[in-house]
Amino acid sequence: MDLRTALRSVKSLDDLPKLMVQLGHLPTWEPVPAEAWDSGSHRVFHVTAVGQSGDIPWLGMTSGSADRDAVALARRIQKRGQTAMVLAIDPARRRLAVTVTYDRCPCVSLSLDSADEESVTSLARLAVAADGGSYAYLARAADALAAEPVSRRFFRQFRATLDHMMARVPGQIPIEDRHALILLQLTRVLFLYFIQAKGWLAGQQQFLAHQVDLCLSRRRHIQRYLLRPLFFGTLNRPADERSKAARRFGSIPFLNGGLFEPHPLERQYPSDIPNDLWRDAFDRLFERFHFTVSESATGSSVAPDMLGRVFEGVMSPAQRKVTGAFYTPAGLVDQLLEAALIGLITIRSRCTEAAAERRLAEPDAATRNTLATITVLDPAAGSGAFLLRVLERLASSGSSSSSAAERKRRVLQRNLFGVDSNASAVRLSELRLWLAVIADEPAEQPEQVAPLPNLDCLIRQGDSLFEPPGLSGCSSVLRPGPNAARSLELSELRQRIVSATGTQKRALVRRLRECEARELACALSLTESKTQSAITDCLVQARTADLFGNSRGLDRELRDQLKTLRRSLQELRQARRRLRRDGEVPWFHYESHFADVFVRGGFDLVIGNPPWLRSELIPAKVRMRLAGRYRWWRSGSRLYGNSPDLSVAFLERALELARPGGLVAMLVPAKIAAAGYGAPVRHGLATETTLQVLADLTGSQNAAFDATVYPLALIAAKNPPARHHQVRTALERGKGGRLAQSELSGGAPWILVGTGTRKLLSRLERDHPALGDSISCHLGVKTGLNRVFLNPPPGVEQEVLRWALRGRDVRPFGFCRKLRLLWTHDSAGHPATRLPVKAEAYLKEHEDVLRARRDYQGGPPWVLFRVRMATAPFRVVWPDLARRMVAVALTSARELECIPLNSCYVAAASSSDRADILAAWLNSSWIAAIAGLGAMPASGGFARFNAQVVSHLPLPASLWADSDLK
Repeated sequence: MDLRTALRSVKSLDDLPKLMVQLGHLPTWEPVPAEAWDSGSHRVFHVTAVGQSGDIPWLGMTSGSADRDAVALARRIQKRGQTAMVLAIDPARRRLAVTVTYDRCPCVSLSLDSADEESVTSLARLAVAADGGSYAYLARAADALAAEPVSRRFFRQFRATLDHMMARVPGQIPIEDRHALILLQLTRVLFLYFIQAKGWLAGQQQFLAHQVDLCLSRRRHIQRYLLRPLFFGTLNRPADERSKAARRFGSIPFLNGGLFEPHPLERQYPSDIPNDLWRDAFDRLFERFHFTVSESATGSSVAPDMLGRVFEGVMSPAQRKVTGAFYTPAGLVDQLLEAALIGLITIRSRCTEAAAERRLAEPDAATRNTLATITVLDPAAGSGAFLLRVLERLASSGSSSSSAAERKRRVLQRNLFGVDSNASAVRLSELRLWLAVIADEPAEQPEQVAPLPNLDCLIRQGDSLFEPPGLSGCSSVLRPGPNAARSLELSELRQRIVSATGTQKRALVRRLRECEARELACALSLTESKTQSAITDCLVQARTADLFGNSRGLDRELRDQLKTLRRSLQELRQARRRLRRDGEVPWFHYESHFADVFVRGGFDLVIGNPPWLRSELIPAKVRMRLAGRYRWWRSGSRLYGNSPDLSVAFLERALELARPGGLVAMLVPAKIAAAGYGAPVRHGLATETTLQVLADLTGSQNAAFDATVYPLALIAAKNPPARHHQVRTALERGKGGRLAQSELSGGAPWILVGTGTRKLLSRLERDHPALGDSISCHLGVKTGLNRVFLNPPPGVEQEVLRWALRGRDVRPFGFCRKLRLLWTHDSAGHPATRLPVKAEAYLKEHEDVLRARRDYQGGPPWVLFRVRMATAPFRVVWPDLARRMVAVALTSARELECIPLNSCYVAAASSSDRADILAAWLNSSWIAAIAGLGAMPASGGFARFNAQVVSHLPLPASLWADSDLK
């Protein structure tokens, strides 16, 4: 049995001795007394000795936070001057953490079911020790566990190189252009290292290092004498068209593709990157790593699948926060794509899911034809994770009579489309797709390598959410009919461009632009005609007589409508003038650039992980445009007072871009299933589409990426649901449960559990009133400026100090006092007119920022907000964010001096007894479980128990007379 198999067989703490055998150590089983490592002031760990390596014990324990607790125990043992290896297993999440009591207690955390190669390699190095003694083994173990994965080192160094170049490149170049320009240069060189690994650079594995050394020794400029001739005079030209200078490089393949064509930024800023910066880039980055074109790297190689991490790594945290862009793990991409293809085959073949799964695994002729003709779009392509997986999957389903590289080229010609607003993301998407083709290229000699496909007509930079001015919402303009012949021409042109080179490509590109401009002109003309007709209708309505024979006139509604229509008409006419002037489409427009797809009604599959961006991070003007363009966004804002996550707009747009009967498969924040603003989304999807999969991936290791919430995998067919349709609640068929889609309409929160649990919840809802029917839930006090009001300086008078109660301080039936709050209100909740001298002097120092607070509307500058619940005589408090529902009643005089802040929710009770009963009810296991079903998941195993969640909990009328709860 190999190590991976041994890991998969580990189900609980009981199985760890078997793992010891696999590593060559002596298995044991001996519970360790708690007092061995713990004292009264420490958390108690329940530890068992599961193995022995010489004098070193292997200690195992079960933990819900395996890596954190393993390190905590190891450090505790280390402080006592003792040694051990520590294993912590999390059976629920199928995770294992391994650490050692040496140095800083390095730790490796891995998945028991799908451990990555680097983690398995580190674990394998913990096998039975050779001679050298216990401390030598501990040192080797620490070295193995501390070995930083090559992927992490590579993109950290890539980002450092990028930042270093950006700071040192001469010339006055705007920061955005500077970033894009340098990233372009680095990705080109990165691509060269991948093809060097194939032996295609003059057959030399050290070609680039040798050429760089040659330039430096002869004092020649690296970019001018090496990179530019290599990019623009060699790689993008057939061998017989190359200059004498280009031929000096030796046998180099003609790769074609947009990567080796001069970029507009290079024409705008023609200066070269200095030699010292290039020398550092080669020495510190490219020459320090080994490259392979296989999508799965070994423990010491850089593979193309790391490029997604590179893209995420080169974006600053602020930029990622603003754009909502996050790398999607490959395992999750595969799961979503597989489920979507099964759903598509189910619809096309009119078969069961089980039959569709079999046909996808072993395609028959009909299934191969379906997969060969589908059109797939990622409207927020990012670094190309979904496009790459679609390419691999569709190519693997093609005929085996051709090579894998040929099949991939055909898929790129017919099936794949991508759009992203970020130019760097578009470039990295192209790069990964090119590398996927190269990986399977059978040619061994450079001259035998087929040119790379041109992807710039398939992967476009543009805005997926907003059409050009005046064309908003006119996606129905182009449909089968008079445009069919023109769209067929556009499709044929694009397919020819993908494989064209040289002058032929340039001529085809000109024709393609002409066709796209013609389609846009048609769309503008038709929309202008419709807009003019709508204006006429408004004027006719204004002249229409009412029941009393009087003209209606231009009331407010008609004036607003007329104003909007006339503004659209003006934008349309400006767009037509610009189109005539430029002769090509000046913006990205789906129905023009992909008109051949829309003549068939749209894309067969729209798939991806759109940006997750909270409304407060979206500029106000963009929010207004979203509200004007998307009904789900608009309805969510109107009903609940705040705007939805940006992914809501992408979800609605995806359904517009899909053809009737097509599929949308997306990863969206799991909170959409419960958030108030998600009500229009939930109702719209439940009534207008056939929901195939709704899988809450909270806690899934495959879904562990760096966003603040977990994803919901959503697959919906663009057709009305059948009467008794059942929705699957897991991505993998045969797992999870099913629920009736009819139960999901209405906009209520989606509780994605099995039928039995749903029936129980429905019965509770039917038989008992909800807590919110009789008790109001409110957020705690908001200071608006915590740095001033929390933990004021020591000199402030005690009479204005209270204990601040945060969500993290609440425990079941209790709380911790950790922070002091400067309380500036009286017992009735009114702001004090005067404060004690020292408190007032302290706040006077901050008067300007106090008056600048968003919620401040006059009165003393020290006013606090939402203070009503802080003055209620009997209160029940629970945290907004917690692992499970917990609550505490504040009823005694000492407890009532505590002020719940806005990380807590508060409910007022009419008496001390009722407050105690309500707290006991909320802390009970059954109610905590029910609350957990409706809570919005957050990262780290936490969930949000907001007012909506708690208000929906059952509250039996008999509760107040239950003596067991008092």
